[in-house]
Amino acid sequence: MDKLKERSEVSASDKWQIEKIYKNIEEFNKDYTWVEESFNTLKQLVKKFLNSKEDFSAFFKFDSKISRVIEKLSVYANCKEDEDTANTTYQELSSKIQNLYAKYSEITSSVVPNIIKEDENKILSYIDEDLESYRHMITSILRQKKHCLSSDNEKLLAAFSPVLGSASDTYSYLTNADMKLGTIHDEENKEVELNESNFSRYIRSKDRRVRKESFEKLYESYAGVKNTIASLYGSILKYDSINAKLRGYTSSLESYLNPNNIPTALYNNLIKTINDNLEPLYEYFELKKKMLGLDEFHLYDGYVSTIKSIDKKYSYEEAKSIVLDALKIYNDEYIKKLVEAFNNGWIDIYPNKGKKSGAYSTGSYDTLPYVLLNYTGEYNDVSTLAHELGHSMHTYFSTSNQPYETSSYVIFLAEIASTTNELILSDYMYKKATAKEEKLAILNERLDLFKATLYRQTMFAEFEKNAHDYVDSGNIATCEYLNSMYYDLNKKYFGDKVVVDKDIANEWSRIPHFYTPFYVYQYATSLSIACYVAQNLINQTPGFKEKYLKLLKSGGKDYPLELLKIIDINLEDNKVFESAIDLFKETLEEFKNIYLEK
Repeated sequence: MDKLKERSEVSASDKWQIEKIYKNIEEFNKDYTWVEESFNTLKQLVKKFLNSKEDFSAFFKFDSKISRVIEKLSVYANCKEDEDTANTTYQELSSKIQNLYAKYSEITSSVVPNIIKEDENKILSYIDEDLESYRHMITSILRQKKHCLSSDNEKLLAAFSPVLGSASDTYSYLTNADMKLGTIHDEENKEVELNESNFSRYIRSKDRRVRKESFEKLYESYAGVKNTIASLYGSILKYDSINAKLRGYTSSLESYLNPNNIPTALYNNLIKTINDNLEPLYEYFELKKKMLGLDEFHLYDGYVSTIKSIDKKYSYEEAKSIVLDALKIYNDEYIKKLVEAFNNGWIDIYPNKGKKSGAYSTGSYDTLPYVLLNYTGEYNDVSTLAHELGHSMHTYFSTSNQPYETSSYVIFLAEIASTTNELILSDYMYKKATAKEEKLAILNERLDLFKATLYRQTMFAEFEKNAHDYVDSGNIATCEYLNSMYYDLNKKYFGDKVVVDKDIANEWSRIPHFYTPFYVYQYATSLSIACYVAQNLINQTPGFKEKYLKLLKSGGKDYPLELLKIIDINLEDNKVFESAIDLFKETLEEFKNIYLEK
């Protein structure tokens, strides 16, 4: 194993060019000081922003100016910290930014409530040509008017929110710091301490005893604190229910979807469509059972690979070439910018000592859309490169074609461009593959993506809805209820060909995403949309690539469902979800045919 380099030893050509933001900390500090000094002006503008059209305009324009600089500072500080997490200089910069955000939020906290309680016609009269870029943001605020409480009640709720929201922090401390998962015996029968990190390895072990032991030990540990976690999650459910009722929503679900103008029917339709199409998933599990040669297929058998992974190594130069060739189905405008990403300091490529693990894309209106990688040459690294560049290209086209006020796209749309690139790469690699094992490996990865994202995340979404509906109806979400409901969902999603082990009833308690309510459904919707986009791009549907690029350029200038109409998607019916299921079916059939080849 190669020794990791110090950050200072990494070649400049392999690093992102963060110095394009600020050449040094002195430049950073100049902007930081300007923001701090500008807060007094911002405070004065907040006090009088509703007095006249001129005051209204002055506030929003100055607010945008400050926000842009804070975001720019944040990208620099966070990226520099992630280059070497042990560097205390950049740790301090990151902390300073957190404090800056806190001060900014405090100063501007009254703006939205004051807009909401003001006469709507008066607010709309302030939005002239000069403030047109702010129209969507302001009208979105006004949409929440009927769900806004009195000023005193809003203040009271805001004052209690840190207490009411502490369940998430407590859960994190409990599961990440205080809980011990005990020990298991590994493949060599050595006793090892189990943790969330190595569990993902042991549950994929070729040794069935190790899979079973790690599975049972993990959920036994969570069962030991089940009442505590049920109480924590129950407080989230109760808070959401109270908040929804106070604000006049029909359900907790509506209170979370309404700000982005997403109807609850979409959420319900996703669940129904997946529920109506569980047979392909059952077929997938049955095939895995046969390939593993098992008499019984248990839940702890679900993650072990049935196919030898692609063990070929790809140099970074090879990865660049593959990604560029795979994505050449886009138009020249996209490819030209992609080449610039590779050649102009967008990407931090290799791991080094202290570098943050994983991969991500980040950027602001006034920076490049940077990509952090930890490239080691695996096939998955090539896929990650395509994925993260999808995010960065979306960000580039949004920021370069929208004014600042409408340049940020919402989470609902955020994973479409990245997952689309993954699917295009998968199709490309499959068509280029010649060996049977390589073809099977690529198809297997695609099947696992659908299982984990389309089906599993929808099951999570159904759990969330059931739990919230139960509490919305005046019930208390006890541990017994949550366990029983989650176990029944697993029985439904895995079918009668799989032994649904009783331990799985506790799995909901180790899903941190549930503490960000109604978030996970977006993984399933994004994959479904990405399937539609990728298929149209691969098939070269006339005019589609231009439509898709228009979507990427639209940022957040409208609600997500309206923006999706640019590419002829209507998520209020089930066609997009069904097309994703059809691709899963086709992939499964292709996999079976190749596997059975002599």
